[in-house]
Amino acid sequence: MNQNPPPGGTPPPIPRPPHHPSSTSIPPQFVPAHTGTAPRQSISLKILFIVLLSLLLLIPDMIIYSLNDERADRQKETTQEISKSWSGPQLLSGPIISIPYITKNNRNKDSIGGTIRLLPATLNACADIKSQTLSRSIYETTVYNADVTLNGEFDMHALKTTGIPVDRMLFSKAYVTVGIGDLKGVETINPIKIGQTEYTLDGTSDEDVYVNVTFNNNTDYTKFSQTEYEVEVVDIDDYTSSTSGCMQASISIDSTASATIPYSIIMHIRGSQSLGVTPIGAESTISMAGICKSPSFSGMVIPTERNIEADSFSAKWIVNSINRDYPQSFIGDKPYKISRSAVVTNMLVPVDRYQKTSRAMKYAIIVVLLTFISVLFAEIIVKHPINMFQYLLIGLALILFYSLLLSLSEHMQFGLSYLIAAIMTIGLISIYMLGVVQSRRVSITIGIVLSIIYTFIYVLLCLETYALLTGSIGLFIALATIMYASLKINNKGYRLQ
Repeated sequence: MNQNPPPGGTPPPIPRPPHHPSSTSIPPQFVPAHTGTAPRQSISLKILFIVLLSLLLLIPDMIIYSLNDERADRQKETTQEISKSWSGPQLLSGPIISIPYITKNNRNKDSIGGTIRLLPATLNACADIKSQTLSRSIYETTVYNADVTLNGEFDMHALKTTGIPVDRMLFSKAYVTVGIGDLKGVETINPIKIGQTEYTLDGTSDEDVYVNVTFNNNTDYTKFSQTEYEVEVVDIDDYTSSTSGCMQASISIDSTASATIPYSIIMHIRGSQSLGVTPIGAESTISMAGICKSPSFSGMVIPTERNIEADSFSAKWIVNSINRDYPQSFIGDKPYKISRSAVVTNMLVPVDRYQKTSRAMKYAIIVVLLTFISVLFAEIIVKHPINMFQYLLIGLALILFYSLLLSLSEHMQFGLSYLIAAIMTIGLISIYMLGVVQSRRVSITIGIVLSIIYTFIYVLLCLETYALLTGSIGLFIALATIMYASLKINNKGYRLQ
């Protein structure tokens, strides 16, 4: 209805239509908690930035990884230096009787044709070991003293298998040898008794029948060089012609007196890392026992009997000649075959901190991505944008965890080091998130998420057989949780509810 204005009066106000939100109004889905003109960022850009930042953080992660390897190499070098000063890994082989024989040359004259090696018919070896730990700086290695007894019998009938006539064997020039890894480790040794006669052993390294090859925990072979004092890991078929230490004495044998000849020898030796004995008898019984906190057994066969207690152990091997690949008598040298048949007790310090730290760092990318995704969800929930620099600081805190873990584990147990480093990292990020988003609920939630992640990673480090299965199931659950949470986010990165 039209109303005419009164003459000379003020026209009435024109009524305005009701206000409706227009397309130019601020969308109600996202209202920043703070005032300002900061531009909106879509979820796609944020995800792209998170991926790029995660890849960038692999650079400091690799730097710490290289530092971990460097410290592990330093640990090995220190162990070798201590072994050089004390004595290297010891490998006992023998006794072996060597008998030269003559042959006819082209001029029908006698000449030395070679050497026959006679191994014992029975070998009873007993070693009483007392280990101790030597330290240099933060690195440690295990050394030991051992009282060793070797006794048994030689069977002269075994010489017939060589095919050399007895009348060509020079029994007057026979000698007995006992191989040992490092002569420097022989503190005292009694004369060896062959039959009813005692012979004094002298040190030599001229015999090629011995080579000092022992086994480490990875079932590779560790060769200790007596002259260069270097420990080198080699493959099974990758040997050199260098010989180990050897003790030797000239003996007199009457081949017609008896078919069996008893022998015995007692020695006190010292060494480091491992003690091995070769089962050269047709029937060999080897016993090792003593004081050691962390013994392990390796070599051709594992012990037939073993018992490990808190600070002591005992082990027993029973090996027959059929278990080896060399006979009781032969012509020439068989150094590698003899050494490869050794049974070994390892007395290494259980230093696995570098290995576990290395394994933990392989999960770094997973920890970073899961943490960034959690922070992204927190940003969307509280409707408070978190800038890229703040994401970078959170990522650096996650990488710093591994530096803390490495440095702490060198001074305390790995489990305790992991706990302290995790608490420091979780506390730092949680408090920082509280200051960024001003939400105690979000801060606590991030702390819980990080606690779950670090606990899960520690469980994987402790597992061996089921580590892959547990890790796969854990990642499946994490991905399913993220997929479910992403259903509440639209393509622009704003919550729909």
